Parts: sequence; C-alpha cells; structure tokens
Amino acid sequence: MSFKQEFLTALQTGKDDRALMEIVRRHFGSEEAGRDAYEALEQLWRDLGFQESDESSPLRNELEYVMERVWYYGANAG
Repeated sequence: MSFKQEFLTALQTGKDDRALMEIVRRHFGSEEAGRDAYEALEQLWRDLGFQESDESSPLRNELEYVMERVWYYGANAG
C-alpha cells in the first residue's frame, strides 16, 4: 500500500497521532526523508481541499498536527 493510501485510510478511520506518525516513520524513516515526508503530507492536505478554507475538523486537526511534528522534528518524530 502506498504512503498516501495508508495514511489517508488511517486518518479517516480515526487513528491517533501516534499511529499516524508510525506510518510516516515506516515510509520516511531516514533523517534525510523528513522533507519528503512533509511534502507528501502537504500534498495530502491539498488533495483534501484544506487550502480552500480555515474551517476546523478532527481530520484536518490530526493531519496538521502530524505535519507540524514532521516539520519541526522530522519523519522520526515521536
């Protein structure tokens, strides 16, 4: 399963941030891959249409939390 499919499925089924970060680590575990991980998450954010509004939702909040962790701490963030 691709990163995007696995992450989106987990996100939509209500997995918590720890489970979501585990998916990021599996797919982008090296330190060099932190930027790639963030770019993949950002593309998913755009695919879900979140750039078009500021409306909060549990799905958006989880995704943005994981994006923030990856941005500041890399793909191996705990």
